[in-house]
Amino acid sequence: MIKVAKHLLYFSLIYFTLSVAIITKTVQAKTLVIASDEWCPYVCKDDTLPGFLVEIVTEIAANNAIKVKFYLIPLARALDLAKKGEVDLLLALTAQHITDFNLQSSQMAFGGLYNDFYVRSAEKWRFTTIDDLDAKLKSNAILGIINGYQYGSKISQLLSENVNHVFRASGNSPLLKQLEMLKMGRLDIVLDSRFTVQYQLSKLLTESAPVKSPSSSTIVYAGTEGGFTPLFVGFSPLLSEAQVQIFNQGLITLRKTGRLKKILLKYGVTDWQ
Repeated sequence: MIKVAKHLLYFSLIYFTLSVAIITKTVQAKTLVIASDEWCPYVCKDDTLPGFLVEIVTEIAANNAIKVKFYLIPLARALDLAKKGEVDLLLALTAQHITDFNLQSSQMAFGGLYNDFYVRSAEKWRFTTIDDLDAKLKSNAILGIINGYQYGSKISQLLSENVNHVFRASGNSPLLKQLEMLKMGRLDIVLDSRFTVQYQLSKLLTESAPVKSPSSSTIVYAGTEGGFTPLFVGFSPLLSEAQVQIFNQGLITLRKTGRLKKILLKYGVTDWQ
């Protein structure tokens, strides 16, 4: 009986090892399709600085011998493709995105955001409550947001009640489009995260930007609604739990080894945890 038990244990260990190897090879064999719209410094249209989320996910994949291919796609379309299983990973999603589109979620937060408002420097309006924003929109102001983004229940309700005073930007670079429209007076308020707006404005300030590009001197911060909202990586429902766990564990490893800090430093961002 003891010999039989030993043989069974030996066989079980071999079977377990082979199973893990098979799962790993299956994960490695498939090229994973990653998608997002441009949302610097999270995701950037820049070969040198592609965005800290792009660098994080790409490095995790490389450390696990996984091939990836990245596409810049408008978020609303990317969400639909992920739901259908045509995109494997989506970057910078809220928990609401994950639920609404029946995606799998990373256990770890991959960054985060705030609901921040920006106006032209000559504008006296500032956000303190939802009622302030509601009153401003009812006085014919136009608010710029990004199509497919989630801003929380309070703002979502207000948006649904003021559809004629909301502009939903789309395309691969919606934030830059909105900042240009804000500067030109075609929008009165822009809602986005301070990390993306400030990064975009500081970058434009140090570059020889085109004439029509916004400058930091004409756009100012006007207040914040709510607190910090964590962002997650969304995974296609067709991916296995083993594939999802690779990216969860990968972020833990990057943080533990100090690689995460080095990546974030290039974009002027601190660790959100």
